[in-house]
Amino acid sequence: MADFYDEEQVAQILHHALSQRNSTPQKLSLEQISEIAAELGVSRADFLVAEQQWRSQELQNTELARFDTFKQRKFRDGVLKYAIVNGFLVTIDLFSSGHLTWAAYPLMFWGLGIALDAWATYQKNSSEYAKQFEKWQRKQQRDRLTAKLTDKVVSKVSEWLK
Repeated sequence: MADFYDEEQVAQILHHALSQRNSTPQKLSLEQISEIAAELGVSRADFLVAEQQWRSQELQNTELARFDTFKQRKFRDGVLKYAIVNGFLVTIDLFSSGHLTWAAYPLMFWGLGIALDAWATYQKNSSEYAKQFEKWQRKQQRDRLTAKLTDKVVSKVSEWLK
């Protein structure tokens, strides 16, 4: 067994020790965590930078999770529409001709679109996914800004009318 551990090993050991505790998980304040970091030789400035980076990453992860939920819901809605419309078209085609003729074309071409949409929805490491996420984030920011402005205008008009 080694007498000295590198930073990665220390992090792993502490992570395991914290997860093995039998007691109720304890919440630590920012100051308490800062004191622990200081005991480990981390400067206050480095700690604050790391904490800010962690907050930023957590916010990004939350936004990505919301975007994934949005994309998956949109994909499921598209698949449902595909199934309903094409089921109707196939039924009409089968009743009118007895076998599948013209309904195969929308079934195939729309199906190709659904397959491409599935790829864009579930292939999260693609550049297209990143572009869609950035576009979605901009729309979310615009929507929040619009809501704030609308609220301000409504409150000012309400004050003015009183």
